[in-house]
Amino acid sequence: MPFTGLSTNRLFTPNAIGEDISPIIATLAPIEAPFLDWLGDSGAVALSTKHEYFMDYMRPNYVIASTAIASATAATAFQVNGLGEALVVGSLLENETSAEILQVASIVGPNSIAVTRNYDGSGVGSLAAGGQLYVRGPAGVEGQDHSGQHTARPGSRQANTVGLFNIPIAVSGTQLAIARNTLGLESYDDSLAKAFRQVPSDLEKEVIRGVLNNTNSLGTSSATRTMKGIRSFITAVNSQVAATSFAANPHKYIGDTWEQAYQNGASDAETWAIVAGRTFFRNISDLNDTKVTDTNASEQFKRVIRNYEGPFGRCTVFLSRVLPATELMIIPRERVKVVPLTGRSFAYQELGLSGDNKKGQVIGEYTTEVHHADAMARLRV
Repeated sequence: MPFTGLSTNRLFTPNAIGEDISPIIATLAPIEAPFLDWLGDSGAVALSTKHEYFMDYMRPNYVIASTAIASATAATAFQVNGLGEALVVGSLLENETSAEILQVASIVGPNSIAVTRNYDGSGVGSLAAGGQLYVRGPAGVEGQDHSGQHTARPGSRQANTVGLFNIPIAVSGTQLAIARNTLGLESYDDSLAKAFRQVPSDLEKEVIRGVLNNTNSLGTSSATRTMKGIRSFITAVNSQVAATSFAANPHKYIGDTWEQAYQNGASDAETWAIVAGRTFFRNISDLNDTKVTDTNASEQFKRVIRNYEGPFGRCTVFLSRVLPATELMIIPRERVKVVPLTGRSFAYQELGLSGDNKKGQVIGEYTTEVHHADAMARLRV
């Protein structure tokens, strides 16, 4: 579904103050904010300026032992890479270097678990810090009582501030008078049309690059209210590469980064996008330089990649004006939601006279939900 700025479960909720401009947003989004349009409208709606939601975890394929595991038969506690809450008590883990099976006995938190050793006589082995444990199925016992935990382990409650967007428009009385009689001068309607065109791209910038105001700006008139964007959520798979190395082999470095997300639980069945800055987008488009079929009689040259398929999934490639030139993010549509505050989707408000001018503003309030960001990826120079 295309992006309109509304929520799909409250399509007919009128804006509290102002004229709803969602039809205009829907028309402009494919051109001005193609990534936002690809995400589409969310089924969620924010009910307060502090939007809370439960993080959706998927069971990871691997967890990384942040501390070493010694060769021992006694129960062992060790640190993991933030994915402890994506497991359940009873889960089986396999040390692929020694074929030892370990069973999760308790989960202290996202970064710490305890396991029993030598499951089913598989033997014991050691694992260096940074080594991987393969996540096998959760094992139970016959007739056991419910643990009180949901099997998906939703983990801690997440929150994001609802960002307040405001685009003012003003044209003086003199400008209005001249514009009525002079062809080519900007009228108030022209200024309004330009403001409308800006709205989708302004929102897309903050959905991708938004950061929180560290001060408590909720409900105050003295501080701006901003939201946390996707890039700020992606911390687990946040890799760096030399610009020359990426240019020489984009497929390798995309694959390396995407593989890390796959190990954390990403699925090749999800709907993926690569959002790339201009230089990385050019590097990706150069992947087709060896498969161009043409003749010297042709007067058209084309070298661009809009769709990419690798070992870990198929994705749409977006040229982004939002990201720096040498940066990209690998994002699944199903785990990102652009959420409007109820009754505060984008609207135009015409303001009363307070001087010799005509004034108005486009205003809206939105936030972003990002689920299981550990299974997304960011690559940068």
